Amino acid sequence: MIGRALAIAAACLWAGLAGAQERPPHPPEPAQQDEAEGSSARPPDKPDAPQDGAAPPEEQADAPDDAEVHGPPPPPRWYTLRETDQEYAACRLALAVLGTVYREEPPLTDPDDRDCGIARPIRVTRILPDLSVQGGAVMRCDTARALGFWVRDFLRPAAATLPGAPRVTGLQPGSTYDCRARVGTGKARPRLSEHALGNAIDIMGFTFQDADPLRVAPRRDSGDRTEAFQRAIRGAACLFFTTVLGPGANAAHANHLHLDLADRRGGWRLCQ
Repeated sequence: MIGRALAIAAACLWAGLAGAQERPPHPPEPAQQDEAEGSSARPPDKPDAPQDGAAPPEEQADAPDDAEVHGPPPPPRWYTLRETDQEYAACRLALAVLGTVYREEPPLTDPDDRDCGIARPIRVTRILPDLSVQGGAVMRCDTARALGFWVRDFLRPAAATLPGAPRVTGLQPGSTYDCRARVGTGKARPRLSEHALGNAIDIMGFTFQDADPLRVAPRRDSGDRTEAFQRAIRGAACLFFTTVLGPGANAAHANHLHLDLADRRGGWRLCQ
């Protein structure tokens, strides 16, 4: 009896092994495969036939597939610089302290370059109550704030040291907001100018009460007080702006001061 029972058990074991060899291995469960590939869910298989009301496969747009592969486009540069409500309120408070005269304008964009624009532009007509920006200038609030403190705390006191102690009454601006690339870099594909983002203003000269206007110009080693004045206000501007360029920096800035708020890593500033 024992020998017969052992024979039957051996036969059953052999049949089970043979059956297992004939069956193909099971594929991993979907959840296990997804976890191994770093995905929490598998995309559904594309149907062989279009659903009711759907276009045939050859007529369906392939944008969603491209979006999955490459991702959505980044937001425009001007939008990434948009101030929060708190930041904008703080900036406007600073302008109120300075006495800046300005008006808010609708957002600026450009149809030819999606990165150009200003989310919350303002048009400044007087940077101080008695100091005008001739013709007005459109810029971001941050730019106006930096300009105002530079004019109040350094430009006006420096002008008082000129012969006759003239009072500065106006700024003669060059480029303000302008959708364009940088100039004077020598690169085949220059980066977008800070003017295209409302972050920059060019100063061509200054007007005074009871004195002739003073234009920005090359004055190297002239040895007079006018050169000292221009050098002093140019150096002081780098306390408020991250880029200050003027005569001697390159040919493109020979007749004006370029002031901008370019954001650089580590707070590095370019003063030339």
